[in-house]
Amino acid sequence: MTVHYSVESLTDLFLSEEFISDKNKYEQQYSREIDTVKKFLNSIEINKNYYRTGLVIKNPKYKKKVSGDTLVLKSIKTSLNKMSSINYLQLCPTLVLELGNKDHLYPLVIQSIFEQALLHHNYIKYYSHLVELLHKQFNNLSIIETHMDKTYTSIRTESSKQGDSEYSQLCSKNKCIDQLIGYSIFISELEMKNIIQNRIDISIQTILDQMKSTLSEEEMYKCVLCLHNIFKVINGTSTINKSYSDQLTEIKSMIKFMKIKFKIMDILERK
Repeated sequence: MTVHYSVESLTDLFLSEEFISDKNKYEQQYSREIDTVKKFLNSIEINKNYYRTGLVIKNPKYKKKVSGDTLVLKSIKTSLNKMSSINYLQLCPTLVLELGNKDHLYPLVIQSIFEQALLHHNYIKYYSHLVELLHKQFNNLSIIETHMDKTYTSIRTESSKQGDSEYSQLCSKNKCIDQLIGYSIFISELEMKNIIQNRIDISIQTILDQMKSTLSEEEMYKCVLCLHNIFKVINGTSTINKSYSDQLTEIKSMIKFMKIKFKIMDILERK
């Protein structure tokens, strides 16, 4: 027999002990299937223009009243650009409060933070603090991991593309190195905050592999600076992993750029 409920009675139904008990039993029984569905939904590409945050409409004739969600996203993006060592401790809790319980906006906010981290390496410490607060609020690790995987795949895919000219290839290569540096420093900060696990080693090895390829002095120096910052975050003044020290020693013996040799020595000697 099919039971029908009126719209007015649904609120009481959803709050009833019987419904809540049956719901909890269902979630426990099908937890694996529910997690699979959640991961699939989180993996769907986000349309950044859905909330009109990526659209610039100059003609007042075509401007329409924007929703509250759009205003929240624009405010958060503006605040990310204003974040600094002076204001981040006050700004981050304000942003979390502004986002509230809008779970549907959380993926877009995380995506914006990742995009900022790839571009603005000096502010990664502040972005990671914001992610830490957001993670405590929403407790949805799969969103963060999904964006990490997408970002890393995008960087690796872009680096393997062949440009139309030598100049375009050089620009693409520099862009990929900059993004890889930002990504690596960002996830090292997240891993040190125990938000994610077992990610930084992959990035460190990727950077070391880059340094073993043919790079210009500027590109090589960017990579070694990145490693210096990562090891500073995860090791402090402690000795780094022997596998990494062996590879850095090998790289140091092969390169001719003295300032890079000295920087590698700083890493090995933990200065």
